[in-house]
Amino acid sequence: MKFLELADLDAINNALSFDADDCRIHGKCEIYTTKSTGSDKKLYKAIESRCQEDMLAFSSSKSPELAFSWTQQSPFGPLDQSSSRRTFMYIVATLNASHPDHDFSTLQPTDFYKEPSLSRVLDSVNATINGMGRGRISVNQLWETVDRHINLSECNIYSYTPDSDSDPYGDEALIWSMSYFFFNKNMKRMLYFSLHGLGKEGTYQSHYVNEDESVLTPVPEDGEPSDFEDDWVANMDE
Repeated sequence: MKFLELADLDAINNALSFDADDCRIHGKCEIYTTKSTGSDKKLYKAIESRCQEDMLAFSSSKSPELAFSWTQQSPFGPLDQSSSRRTFMYIVATLNASHPDHDFSTLQPTDFYKEPSLSRVLDSVNATINGMGRGRISVNQLWETVDRHINLSECNIYSYTPDSDSDPYGDEALIWSMSYFFFNKNMKRMLYFSLHGLGKEGTYQSHYVNEDESVLTPVPEDGEPSDFEDDWVANMDE
């Protein structure tokens, strides 16, 4: 996966890391292309081999129902189809690229969940950001910026909620986390968006800007969504 350096997303990343009243927030908003690196190719080969072994084991099991369940009931689609396995590989590769000190190669497709709608994801993220300190970032501006680069209405969305042992911030007094992957197959791009709430007693040092430094336009006091967001979510969820 190739990381895209985008100036407007740099501003968003700065705004997503800050001190809230009861915790420290560390956020990521990164876009990658599906262009493979050398390490990606090794990862894909290892995952493909593992998936083929699992499919062989399940297909030869005494339970046809179990074999059918493994191949069909995946958030990425039937795992006997290469396109489904490829989407899973892209997400694992994105995690490895974003967190180079961690290895996510042992994750399973069942560790992820396919979100049923864009509006549900936006509601969850917006409520979290606004609850943490809405003066630092406008959620409308956040999604408008992201949409310019990945066209959210065309994306399949997956979520990942690891336990504290598997989370890359698990040793940083982790309190809560949310992680979403927006995959636009036509554009060959993956958006990785995550928020982590970390205890203030932890050792992590965030790189957010000073509180008096304006990064993004503050959210309006009434908190109402823009016409853009209303139209765009409606189109996505039809």
